[in-house]
Amino acid sequence: MKYIQCLLLVSCSIFFMNSNFAAESSATISPGDTIAADFLAERFEEAASNASKSIISELVGGWQAEQSVCLGGSASIQGQGLCDGNVVLEGLERDERFSQNRSDSWVIEEVSANRVSIRSDNYNFLFNPAFGYLVPNDPVSWLCELSGGEILVCLGPENTLTYGSSSGCFEDACRLHVMMSVKRYNRNEWSLAIGPLDTSIENAAGNKFGLFNVIELSREGVLAVPAFLRTETSLNSVSLSWEYSGSGDAQFEIFRKNSLDGEYASIALITNLQYEDQDLGVGDYWYRVFTVSGETRSKGSNVRKVRIE
Repeated sequence: MKYIQCLLLVSCSIFFMNSNFAAESSATISPGDTIAADFLAERFEEAASNASKSIISELVGGWQAEQSVCLGGSASIQGQGLCDGNVVLEGLERDERFSQNRSDSWVIEEVSANRVSIRSDNYNFLFNPAFGYLVPNDPVSWLCELSGGEILVCLGPENTLTYGSSSGCFEDACRLHVMMSVKRYNRNEWSLAIGPLDTSIENAAGNKFGLFNVIELSREGVLAVPAFLRTETSLNSVSLSWEYSGSGDAQFEIFRKNSLDGEYASIALITNLQYEDQDLGVGDYWYRVFTVSGETRSKGSNVRKVRIE
């Protein structure tokens, strides 16, 4: 068996498994983790990939879009917090966060070598919050180009999203456009953002509004990685728990090994976010959790090592 002994007294392990992995999705590193060799290899691969410019062809396909938006508001004690302006957008929800949020599905299709069309299923996501009015909630198709691998420039369709001189158009009518910064976490996780834009009425510092439109894209069909795996030991058992941000009927497969250079073995397939491994003997144990749906498996969670005395 091969194994790697890391510097700084951090133990490492190599994980060999024949699996049908879904493509990249971010994993977590928590205090107390065992930094496994396969985990490090995944991070190095993602770092190398993310260092390159975004490529517009990588946007083609189906996506889940999670939007956080603020089109005006205040942080007053009497109000509901930030972004409580009189804004009506279909599908908006407010949770414990300060912003308003909604989700939808996107389809991005290739138009030419450097252009794509973007259409959401239910709402119009790509509006420009710097304009003084709201564009329609109904979905429309945008024509977009990627500039410099970092800026997505999108133009709305003719006769649908137009504006006049009161909003900065020098002609009778102009087509609405947006420019959004692009951050590519990996091939299957992207972020598009306008703002934040702060505005204030002249000589009235109290009237200040933060405007932004942030859209997190995750490719449909890619399983989210179990995050923040935690362990607790008691007598001859280990309690595992983790977080999961995905949706659907996902299951979680738990793997364990009992030596540094050993191989992981599957010990459970469950639908809960916690598991108790019982009747363990004295020794060291390593744990890692994967999301499973049908024949597809996510990348693995962080690795936790425990000792049973």
